[in-house]
Amino acid sequence: MDGSSFLGLPFAPVSLESHSKIKTHLERNPSPIAGYTFASMVAWAENYNFHWAFFNPDCLLIARPYQNGNNQEWHLLQPIGQLPDNFFPWLFSKAERLPYPLEILSCSADFLEKITPYTAHFEIEEDRAGANYIYLASDLATLASSKYSKKRNLVAQFLKLYPNWEATPISKECNAHCLEILMSMASADGIPSNDPSLAAELRALEFTLKHFNELDQAGVAIRIDGQPVAFSIFERQSSEMAVVHFEKADRKYKGLYQIINRETSKQIQSLNYTLINREEDVGDDGLRQAKLSYAPVELTSVFNLLLKQCNKLPC
Repeated sequence: MDGSSFLGLPFAPVSLESHSKIKTHLERNPSPIAGYTFASMVAWAENYNFHWAFFNPDCLLIARPYQNGNNQEWHLLQPIGQLPDNFFPWLFSKAERLPYPLEILSCSADFLEKITPYTAHFEIEEDRAGANYIYLASDLATLASSKYSKKRNLVAQFLKLYPNWEATPISKECNAHCLEILMSMASADGIPSNDPSLAAELRALEFTLKHFNELDQAGVAIRIDGQPVAFSIFERQSSEMAVVHFEKADRKYKGLYQIINRETSKQIQSLNYTLINREEDVGDDGLRQAKLSYAPVELTSVFNLLLKQCNKLPC
């Protein structure tokens, strides 16, 4: 890809300038996977170099580069929208000209079902680290079930230890504190300040905070004695579901993580969402256990597709 053309289509970088061109399409075709909101894509675009193009007015393609040794390869994310009958014959004819096998990444189970006639052309691998954790908003907002007894105990300890706390909507005044909280967490976890993954998350968070209103984000800040010590940022994923993109808390306050989770969930429930997507665990064992401890009602599977060498029709 030369920066503007891939598979014979003119791809453009995902940026705020592309907001009016692709945001409506993404909202009209909501994905069960968290990364397919415009806000998520544009926040991480600098890190992942996302590009977009329309195959036709009803089908949006997102591409990104991967480094394979000394070679850069471009691959697709799951196409968004309605796939016309000629899409896969077109794709196979273009892909056979690439010097590497094409991949279609971050695909949902619904997408695989829709493309059943063509799945034999791909090697399909489930990406457990990318699976999205889905919860009932009412569960997390109330912690009423017996399975949340440990969470309720930690909340009670927090309330006793820190009576001068409050939950407020995120404001611009919180921006610097949010970045500081993320850095404080990284330091507590032994992550160096120059860690590439930390730097990528800082860029995405800083971008989101800077363009908070433009990206239609919402959020909660927890303050103790007036000082922000935890925050969350979320948005609409579908008519029934909100997705939490960021949730961070200063680890030195016992029970604070349970408080920010609960207060965020209360706010989401008050906006009439019944489900909460808390994104993936990225293969981190600690994060996986933390997400599982909140008893998700569903793990939304994510799949990666690798086009086989026999990629012509019929195969």
